[in-house]
Amino acid sequence: MMNEQWRPYWRNKLFRNKLALGILILVLLVAFLPYYFAFIEARRGIQLNDIVLNYIDSANVSIPTFIIIWSLSLWYLYKSANDPALILLILWGLNVLFISRIISIYLVPLDPPKDLVELIDPITNRFYGAKFITKDLFFSGHTATLVCLSLCLRKRKDQLIVLTGGIIVGILVLVQHVHYTIDVIAAFVFPYFIIKIARRIIAPFN
Repeated sequence: MMNEQWRPYWRNKLFRNKLALGILILVLLVAFLPYYFAFIEARRGIQLNDIVLNYIDSANVSIPTFIIIWSLSLWYLYKSANDPALILLILWGLNVLFISRIISIYLVPLDPPKDLVELIDPITNRFYGAKFITKDLFFSGHTATLVCLSLCLRKRKDQLIVLTGGIIVGILVLVQHVHYTIDVIAAFVFPYFIIKIARRIIAPFN
């Protein structure tokens, strides 16, 4: 049964249209990803000499990485369950994030860092169309997702909790050598523009 917070939004045709379009685009993007990543994996890129990674011994930290990502993602859904505008915002935020990464990965062809350790996520790897993708590098999607979530939340305390998780994940993907330092740094910059674009798209529901 629809709660009181959702009822006025659901009666608004513009909200319903933006929600439906956002879901449709997200589904199309997820369907496109396996083909795109297959193309990315097949092309040659540049391997960077990362002075930060040179001082970090690679290690498998997949479990803590995805515990943080999925726990904070579920927590965001819990916090926004009664706030339709937040649901709409992160839906379009993810769409813009995916499109931004598709473009940036294409424009910045990179080969993976040395001593990379396979990062295994039993959920998202199902959409990649391969066992493990190594060349979706610039910029870090795992880190950027949490930064986007933090920017969407309304309370500063909630923002800081998720942003802290994003910082930790950024460090962990460096420890695992699945990203270059520049990939992680960019993951804290791009989301500010991504969420601004998303807010414009969902106006006036922001």
